This record gives sequence, structure tokens and C-alpha cells, in this order.
Amino acid sequence: MKKSSTAYLFECYIWLLNTIARGPISRAAIDEKWAHSSVNEYKQDYLPESNFHRWKSTVEMLFDVHIKCNAYNEYYIEEASDLRGADLRLRLLNLMSIDSLLKDSKELSDRILFEPVPSGEKFLPPIIEAMRDKTAIEMTYQSFTRQKPATFIVEPYCLKVFKQRWYMLAYSPGLDKAMIYSLDRVHAVESTKQKYKLPKDFNAEAYFKNTYGVTGTDEVPEDIEICINAMQANYLRTLPLHSSQEEIERNDDYSIFRFHVVPSYEFLQELRKYGSDVEVISPESVRAEFREDTESLYRIYKQMESWV
Repeated sequence: MKKSSTAYLFECYIWLLNTIARGPISRAAIDEKWAHSSVNEYKQDYLPESNFHRWKSTVEMLFDVHIKCNAYNEYYIEEASDLRGADLRLRLLNLMSIDSLLKDSKELSDRILFEPVPSGEKFLPPIIEAMRDKTAIEMTYQSFTRQKPATFIVEPYCLKVFKQRWYMLAYSPGLDKAMIYSLDRVHAVESTKQKYKLPKDFNAEAYFKNTYGVTGTDEVPEDIEICINAMQANYLRTLPLHSSQEEIERNDDYSIFRFHVVPSYEFLQELRKYGSDVEVISPESVRAEFREDTESLYRIYKQMESWV
């Protein structure tokens, strides 16, 4: 299936960023790589100069990098360490590199398996462009609580991935508040020329800092301590639940972890997947809520057994 022009351009931007990020490279070398690239759908023998400079400018704006040319006429990313430290940009580069390798090594495609991801990625390019240009989008969206989709204007603030799903935090003029939208519930996105101003104090990382998942909240975070058996603790070490996670005690039988986070429904649900291997130690209010939910689940199972 042929890509949209926006999606194709975005792929080209990632390709150029990935190519230059690998080290100083001349224009001739860029042309040679472009001629053999799977991204080059039109089979050009070289990358036209006008395209190169236009893409270069867009990449600098979109990814907040500075592409320089040294005395040997080689292009490089100034302070490349900043790029390597940016989580989103690094992920995009890695995904692009993997995608290119798979396209160029088709015999490996059936030996590298990916977890299915809900639809929604196709809306990323127009949303990212709207974020860059600070223009509102017209979105057709159907939440799980509505029987029919609705079309309305939103001002996209940021994007976040959580549990294999893309989410967008956007201000809704109609509701006069910021809302979270799952991209797999989006039916259509149309660009507009309507400009908006991002709040000066808005910081995406800070917005989600004290929460688990995508539910932003003004609630005060708490220090939550859990005790988990030694085997399950290995998984928490290699894949922390939250940026505040710290291991404060460890022995052969169990470990104790502390989180500074809002005790949201999503966070407690994540703890529950460990079943009897985890216990909430403190605070008492969270411990009581966790225990009550566990006991309620037990009563449901017992009731179901009586029906058999």
C-alpha cells in the first residue's frame, strides 16, 4: 500500500537523521546511501540538493538538533550526545534502523517477530507536524463510552507510548481542559491553520512525572513500598515500573521497592498482576485498598465456584 505524502516525508526525515547521526558524512556519501536506500521509493541516483536542505531544516526543527558541516565538507550532528540521550529520538532512530535492515534483508522477516500494536501510528505524522507548527487539528474520535464517533478541534501538547499504545495529550477548547486521547480510537485527523499557544510552563515529562501510565493528575504522590519475592524482583530491576523506583532492601527471599507515585487505579492494577508474590507494605491507606480489592476478587471467585 502506497504511503501518504506526509508519512513518506516523515520516513525520509528519519532516514536523513539516522544517516548523519552515525558520524561525519559527505554529501557524496549521503547520495550513495540514498541511491541504495529502501526509503528511496523513486529510485533516484542521488538526493537532490533542494530536498537535502529542506529535509535538513525540517529535521533540525522537528528533532531539536543542529546539523553542521566541518572543514572537510562532512555533515554531523552538533553535540550528538544530546541526541543519544533523548529517549524519543533514540527510539525513532532505532526503529528506523531496524526497519531498513528488515527491508534490505527480507529473508529474515519471518524470523523476527513483533507484538501486534493497535492501529493509530498512521496519525503520528500529522499530529507531530501540528505539534511542531503549533496548529490545531480536527480529529474524529470515538471513545469506548460513545456509540458514534465525534469530530472536534484539539490542540496537541504531547505524545506518549504506554503498553504498546500511542496516546496524545491535547487541549480541548470545547471542554476547556487537557484530555488524553488514544490514537487507536482516532478515525481521522485533518490539519488546520488555526494557531495555538502552548502554555509556557508546560513540560510533558513533568506532567506525567508522578503518575503511572497516561493519567495525568493533580493528586499528591505518595511513597509506596511493596515487598515482592526474589524471582519477581528480577523483572522489576530490569524493567522498572516507574522512574522513581528504588530498591531499598534485598535478600535471598524477597526485595522491598519504594515508589514516589500517585496510587492510581492503573498503578495498583499493575501490582496485582504479580498475584500472591507481592504485598503492599505502606502507606496503610494504599495497603488497605489493595487488600480490599484482593479480598473482593476472592469473594467473586468463591461465588462463581458455587454456581458450578
